[in-house]
Amino acid sequence: MAISGILMATVFQLIVIYLLLLVVTFASKSLQPIIYAALFFIFLSYVSMMIIIPFGRTFIDLFEHLPSPFAKLIIGSVILFYFSELIINHISEAGYGSIGEIAKVAVKIAIIMMWLPHFSQIIGTLSRLIIK
Repeated sequence: MAISGILMATVFQLIVIYLLLLVVTFASKSLQPIIYAALFFIFLSYVSMMIIIPFGRTFIDLFEHLPSPFAKLIIGSVILFYFSELIINHISEAGYGSIGEIAKVAVKIAIIMMWLPHFSQIIGTLSRLIIK
């Protein structure tokens, strides 16, 4: 019951944002990119707080029998990559493709940095097993 309410609220928000974007087309041409970007980030934060983060928590609970950090790291990496792709696409469509590419590389490095301590533990364990 609560899920259908959240979905209906999301559909309603989409319709409101679409109507706002139609109104924005009549606004000054210089203000359109700013208003569009603001609406994009407002709706992205709404969707993340209402749908994506609760889904991630439920997904983490499904995999709690896995070793401790790995389920959280996988889900965190996926959510981080998803949000970065949305924002990078938004930046690229605005005409700043080079900044989008730099952001894409930075997010990939950040994800690798999240995993690096755990990779070093796994590599240390594997090397001890191979040496013995």
